[in-house]
Amino acid sequence: MKRVLLVEDDLSLINGLSYAVKKQGYMLDVARTSDEKDRLWEEGKYDLVVLDVSLPDGSGFDICRDIRQTSKVPIIFLTAADEETDIIMGLDIGGDDYITKPFKLAVLY
Repeated sequence: MKRVLLVEDDLSLINGLSYAVKKQGYMLDVARTSDEKDRLWEEGKYDLVVLDVSLPDGSGFDICRDIRQTSKVPIIFLTAADEETDIIMGLDIGGDDYITKPFKLAVLY
């Protein structure tokens, strides 16, 4: 079974995405902070990482850079940070896609 790591601090979005991702047959782990991501990243192997840019204790950009040092796992930014410079940076540092909130669930699939 494919495993997805969602790094997001918005509980309503976490709940909605959790339901949708699991309904599609994927296992989902959720980290609400950068520290939680670090713990989960060491414990498991993921087939996809979905990152928010703004986290209570760090930045999704930093997480992406860290992941890219050791892994080529696909990374999708899912964030409200919709400035052109944010999008370009996210893709330049190793993101595979950059989806801005609000979004349609079908866009994520």
